[in-house]
Amino acid sequence: MKKISLSIWGILLSLQLFATSSSIGTLNVIYGDNFAGNFPAVKRYELITDKGIIKLNASDKFIQSMPLNSWHGRNVKVIFKEPVDKFYTDRVIQSITLVGVKTNFTSKALTGSQPWVSILCKFSDINAEPQNLAYFQGLYSNNAGGMDHYWRETSYNDINTLGSTAVDWVNLPSPQTTYIPIPGSAADADLDLLFDDCTSAADAFVNYADAGNGFPYVGINMMFNDLLDCCAWGGGHWANLDGASKAWRVTWEPPWGYANAAVIAHEMGHGFGLPHSNNSDGDTSPYDSPWGVMSAATSSSVLDATYGARGKHITMAFKYDLGWVTDSDGFIATDNTNQTITVDRTSKDTINNFRFAKINLSNGTYYMVEARKKVGEYDANLPGEAIIINHVNNNRSEPPWIVDEDNPPATFSNNEGVMWKVGETFFDTIDGYSIEVFASTNEGFEIIIKGPNLSNDLIFSNSFE
Repeated sequence: MKKISLSIWGILLSLQLFATSSSIGTLNVIYGDNFAGNFPAVKRYELITDKGIIKLNASDKFIQSMPLNSWHGRNVKVIFKEPVDKFYTDRVIQSITLVGVKTNFTSKALTGSQPWVSILCKFSDINAEPQNLAYFQGLYSNNAGGMDHYWRETSYNDINTLGSTAVDWVNLPSPQTTYIPIPGSAADADLDLLFDDCTSAADAFVNYADAGNGFPYVGINMMFNDLLDCCAWGGGHWANLDGASKAWRVTWEPPWGYANAAVIAHEMGHGFGLPHSNNSDGDTSPYDSPWGVMSAATSSSVLDATYGARGKHITMAFKYDLGWVTDSDGFIATDNTNQTITVDRTSKDTINNFRFAKINLSNGTYYMVEARKKVGEYDANLPGEAIIINHVNNNRSEPPWIVDEDNPPATFSNNEGVMWKVGETFFDTIDGYSIEVFASTNEGFEIIIKGPNLSNDLIFSNSFE
């Protein structure tokens, strides 16, 4: 047998293995996204251990109080409210802590080739094939709009998807409602069974352990021929495929997902470990910022004749997390800073100035300052041209929140309040920094940053305390 799902391993192992009230493993977060606003964003949490998978459950209040989304892929210790005596059963979290040294994403830079395989899976009772194989193969191309081109550009050529491929339509063994009780409705898809059956159905046509370079594919995009539940999904899944036992980067895509390259990019971003970015209105929707693909993925996007909405660039804070930019690429402010600098646009492949300015704050959070221009294959339809400031708090579900001058902040951040333009100044209430937009350049903006020892006394009110 070429592949064994870890869920099957769990049945074969003794139930005594989990007869404790705590376990150590790797935290896996899976995101369910519905960009139409019909359903809220949802998340599922798992603990991957060397003995199996434990499904995690917690109250909304607990989840909001912990940086679980930022801990995706990191080793944690979980204490449960009751003993874990069964496999693959939701267990309520009493507490969760990082194990070992706290490392940042910058120590886990994502670089090099990232080959994915797309598997096209048909429910046994639905014969439709919404797109042909050539469509899915082209989705990985190095032409504008293709995933190879997109990830090269947004990562400044740190990653690519060379070696990616697609497998033609295969038949699932069961009808749609076996996997999704009410298609197109609540977040109740059996993602594990969809993964097991979809990868099994394509097993004869793909060697998951060899992407042509002797190494496994890093990720699997599953493309289904009809609706799942509310959502398209992205994250990770632990399984043994063709002898490669690991956490695979995974997406589960309904037809409306692969109709837009931006949705594929968003879900692949979750596969790469990225949470959502957001605005600062404080509501429950993470899709309120059109300035990055990890929020409102399809809004203000360049339209592609074949692949719908293209993804916009990822916000600079996430590029920093993934190691695509480092402190050496940016300007790091201090208390005594009084400096005029030029920040080139986020979408520029090579720069002569700075890619960003970063202001570290006394409460452990920071501001990431970037320049956005309406130019290029992915950012040409942005709401405007301006300096964009994100307040980044890694103890939040969506760490980057876009700073908004309006009070209260706009519910959707395509407003002038988030666009800091020539003659406007942001005043920080946490430590007292100021950021003045001094001039526009052909490729970015000149800004003046003053540290708290030198900035003006005027304080602009915001909600980032």
